[in-house]
Amino acid sequence: MSSVVDDRHTHARDRVRRHGVVWLAYAFTARNLLRLLAPTLLVFLPIGLLAVPALFVLVDGSAAVVNGDFELVGTPEPTLLKWAAAVLLISVAGQAVALPATVVLAAGLLVGKRVAISGAMRAAVRRWPAMAVLVLVGVVAFAAVLAAGLGILMWIGAQVTAYAVMAVLALFAMPCLLAVAPVALEGRSAKGALARAYRLAAGASGATAFTLAFGVVLFPMLASQAVNWGVSGLPIVPAVAGYVPALIAVPFQAAVIARLFLHRLVIKGTIAEFKEIVDGLPESAPRAARLVPVVAALLLPGLLYGGAVLINPLGWPKVSETVVTETWPRDPDSEVLEEDGRPKPELGSSDLQALHLGQGGRMVMLMNGYDPAALLTCMDSTCAQTRFTWAEPVDAVPGYTAAGARLTDGRLVVSTWAQEGADEDGRVLDHEKWRAWLGLLICDATACVPAPGGKPITEVTSSAQDRTVALAARPGGGLLVAQLSQLPLGGSNIAKEGLSITTCDDPACTRPHTKEVAKIPAHRYRDDDRGLIADVGPDDRPVVVRFDRETGSVFVISCDDPACGRARVERPVRGSTYYSDGQAGAAMLIRADGRPLIAYLDVDDGAIKLLDCHTRECSESGTTTLSPSGHNTAPAMVLDRDGRALVAYQNLDREQIVIATCTGPRCTRTPVTTIPRRGGHGLAMALDGRGRPVLAWTAFGDGNDWDLVVTTPLTLG
Repeated sequence: MSSVVDDRHTHARDRVRRHGVVWLAYAFTARNLLRLLAPTLLVFLPIGLLAVPALFVLVDGSAAVVNGDFELVGTPEPTLLKWAAAVLLISVAGQAVALPATVVLAAGLLVGKRVAISGAMRAAVRRWPAMAVLVLVGVVAFAAVLAAGLGILMWIGAQVTAYAVMAVLALFAMPCLLAVAPVALEGRSAKGALARAYRLAAGASGATAFTLAFGVVLFPMLASQAVNWGVSGLPIVPAVAGYVPALIAVPFQAAVIARLFLHRLVIKGTIAEFKEIVDGLPESAPRAARLVPVVAALLLPGLLYGGAVLINPLGWPKVSETVVTETWPRDPDSEVLEEDGRPKPELGSSDLQALHLGQGGRMVMLMNGYDPAALLTCMDSTCAQTRFTWAEPVDAVPGYTAAGARLTDGRLVVSTWAQEGADEDGRVLDHEKWRAWLGLLICDATACVPAPGGKPITEVTSSAQDRTVALAARPGGGLLVAQLSQLPLGGSNIAKEGLSITTCDDPACTRPHTKEVAKIPAHRYRDDDRGLIADVGPDDRPVVVRFDRETGSVFVISCDDPACGRARVERPVRGSTYYSDGQAGAAMLIRADGRPLIAYLDVDDGAIKLLDCHTRECSESGTTTLSPSGHNTAPAMVLDRDGRALVAYQNLDREQIVIATCTGPRCTRTPVTTIPRRGGHGLAMALDGRGRPVLAWTAFGDGNDWDLVVTTPLTLG
């Protein structure tokens, strides 16, 4: 009997002596994967089955199904952070049991001895304190490597040197992974296991370090990344694909550790110790691993996750989202020219002005920075395909922000300024001879043309004269043009702005009727091209809102008749003395009974508020606070088909975009998407052809690191 055992030991030593540890260990694991997965599944299946339901319960309204997959919206709440920390700690503790137990199983199979799974688990649990110390040592070693690299980077700024130092230190620390085997197979303490590992690595420290680095760290990580890349873009699958490879990686890692440990023992000639390890393995009767239970246990947490996302029992909002500029080049291609000879328009991070439902159900965005205005048209419902064209002609006056309005047939009318007395680059040649005229463009899905038969609405004779324009379609097919301009200082030395209203019986404005209707207090120096909002009620009477972005004051100018023969000016929000955030703004709509509803950012506390005008002129009103105080951005607002006001805003503190749904003073808030990097450069909203709100917004970092995003909540929970 002794000779048989000795022969078995000799054969085992011959097998593990062979070089090529990583490839031999991987091939061995592939043949015995079902059995080697047992400890990992016994540890992590309960963790997964408890963690997934707990996550779904704890999200507390800050979650959505975005493009078919579950997503936390914005910055996690403290409860979720505690959950994440607890899951991480439990998973690390579980790994400190699963990995050594799998090492014991792998060692048994490598030496031709069938090891009991229960015995391997009991041995791992008994040696958990030593494994916990090894885990702590590993965390400290990782932190030291990272600190060394960052220190060099901050000290001399040499990125290559920093990476090289980190790589060398990481390779030196690799035998810490090998120390798992002495703990699992010999029952050594953490200190003894580390000493044992470094002694075994002596004489082949480079080969040992690279074997562990590639076999235990790099190859499993690359395999996981490859799987994630292969399933990217698919709903639900990426989350499941991230969980399953992590479990399958444990047997491969354990097999590399076990084989390398036995290989170094044999190379070092420690035959007695080799026999002692083999004889100390807990042996059991052969028992075949069954495929179906193992696969079911492997997939069960993922199936639970996928089922919850598909069924959506908690009623998370469903959202479709497209990063429109994800594949766009950030630099214009000057060789690609439009028919008028100028380069194709380039999109800037702060160019978004408005979003409208265009012809054929296409969503159309009006873009305007310093260059002439352009139109970005979504050619499909997701805005994955777009068409970007100039709206204004090449000789349009730069520096004026275009306004737009949607006509009843889906076309857009856009304001534009023509000029004389300037060169081809827009530079004024003679200020005394310079003139500019406000005109209109009619835009369909393909191009914009000057309004047929239209006449100039306004003439400006000073290039330094600021003017702000707002447009609104009239119920009978006509158009309203509101203009705000600076007035000369009077004897009181108080700056004021003049508001004029032009009414047109047709969208081309062939017979404009202009009248100055109000004078409003203003700052002498202002840079505010988005503070004027115009609309027309069902009774064809205009209402104009002037929102002072410097002070937060809200002026409501209402007309007693369609021609605005008499105007009333109210100031329902007085604002503060000065505000310089730059994110302030307002939105206004008129309900069926003619009463305005105004959403605005309160400059005193940064909250988004809804001003419910009880009268048409807003002499009486009530206010509902929609958001917490803090860092929010200017709201956008639409009236849905059920008559509810939908107010969208960016909560920069929570890094989320929120839609408040209001019926009278009762409002519910629904976070619909996360703001990556930073937000704040414009938010526009409109209803699509199905009556769903569509949001266009910009997420940006530094320089050219920004994207235009289109988000469509399919349901609001």
